[in-house]
Amino acid sequence: MFIAHCVSQTATGVPAMSGVQRTDLSGTPLLPRYRNSAQSLYGWASMLGALTIWLCVLLGTMQAARAQIIDLSSGQEISEQVLIDRLRSQDIVLLGELHDNAQHHALRAQLIRWIARDKLSVVAEHLPSTARVVREGALLADLQAAGFDPQAWSWPLHAPLFDAIRSAGLPLVGGNLPKGFSKQLFSQGASALSAPLGQTYRNAPLSEAASQQLDQDLIDGHCGKLPERYIEPMRLVQRATDVSMAQALLDRVPSLLVAGNGHVRKDYGVPQVLSATTPALRVTAVGFVEADGMREELLQSLKGRYDVVWFSQPAERSDPCENFKIK
Repeated sequence: MFIAHCVSQTATGVPAMSGVQRTDLSGTPLLPRYRNSAQSLYGWASMLGALTIWLCVLLGTMQAARAQIIDLSSGQEISEQVLIDRLRSQDIVLLGELHDNAQHHALRAQLIRWIARDKLSVVAEHLPSTARVVREGALLADLQAAGFDPQAWSWPLHAPLFDAIRSAGLPLVGGNLPKGFSKQLFSQGASALSAPLGQTYRNAPLSEAASQQLDQDLIDGHCGKLPERYIEPMRLVQRATDVSMAQALLDRVPSLLVAGNGHVRKDYGVPQVLSATTPALRVTAVGFVEADGMREELLQSLKGRYDVVWFSQPAERSDPCENFKIK
């Protein structure tokens, strides 16, 4: 599938050129002996990479008509228009993702264009909570100025998403923990949290079942190799991240979050924090889930995690656990 090809592009989205070291997106130069001879070839390859990503957007929009959207409260399939009408009426909307699935970014890009309205702000997991994107130049340059790491997020996978936010004229701010703060949490525990975050963290404790599920998901997410001594501090980091994003959303109602599926889960993610602290708000969490055909057991397993799921085709990827090691 072409969508799978989109995912398999290099981190910069530019096809590899034999014998040539490309410039990365921070401007690292080509090797001197290739700089002149490769300049025109690199320019062509960059254009091809950009074209590939935008073809992903087009294909993702075309595939949306065949994707299934399920309201988990009823178990019934709903139309895009029903989903759009619902999301437009909410105080807070949460849109999940699998980070390496290009179709998820294309689908959310189109959905954001449809539900954009006055006073709506977007909070992104991909930026620190102190950041606000200022539109001064090229999209990537503006994102990097706000703390976006293109290598960590395999740019340009998210380009269609952020371009849609920009095109819709929506304010874009960060929701994640400040860079390096996770290490403080590991060493100092919850005492490292600021007073506002600490108070929200204490006001939104997880149930025992939700805490156990989060721990298991952290273990599974590290290929079953997570040492027991890391579980508690990693749970704290996950919870602190969710509290940080929840606070960013509450500061800007009406607001919309774009983040990984784990962060938009109702049992232990941002929706749980919102429900515990501001239960009167209208909140809808949409998970974007890979499924090669509808499976009843999968649908049942998702109940309680999200309000709505949007099923997509799986992205092609290598086994992430094949060479996994704890750093």
